[in-house]
Amino acid sequence: MADTGSLVEEVTGESESKARGDLRRIVVGGLVGGIAGGLGTLAFSAVLALALFLDAFDPVQFGEMAVMAGLSDPLAGEGDPVLGYLIFVGGGMTTWPFLFAALHEYLPGWRMAVSGITFAAIGWAGFAIAFYSPNVSLPLFLVLTFIGQCLYGLVMGLAFEYAEPRTDIAFVGTTFQ
Repeated sequence: MADTGSLVEEVTGESESKARGDLRRIVVGGLVGGIAGGLGTLAFSAVLALALFLDAFDPVQFGEMAVMAGLSDPLAGEGDPVLGYLIFVGGGMTTWPFLFAALHEYLPGWRMAVSGITFAAIGWAGFAIAFYSPNVSLPLFLVLTFIGQCLYGLVMGLAFEYAEPRTDIAFVGTTFQ
């Protein structure tokens, strides 16, 4: 019986070692994205803490996120703000950095840090709608969350920018050559 090659070669059309290299680049890119998003979320959280102190943010909104995720107390009908915040952090470390990695080349900005600000400023509109509470000052809420969102994008973009030349990262738009 003739050797027809490995399953990896049959499926991907490339050698197994090249496929492993591509997989390694994707995993490293994912780790860098998680770190970049985590740092950005940390910066944004500092601004949210200031907003909380100035009564410009209501942490109950995080509880609403937990309710939407089905993590609420069925008797009280309220979600735990801590669980909601953990969901927020998880999204900031996974969903948003990976979307940014896929879109950064199409966003305005001559550097990843600048396109990170653009990316976050676009996402701010959704954040403002989802997290506004009538119990807080609207102008202060809008200003502080916009600053926090842009800081998130800046820090995330800087982290990607720092890591890109130092690691072999595979962004979604990368062609494996």
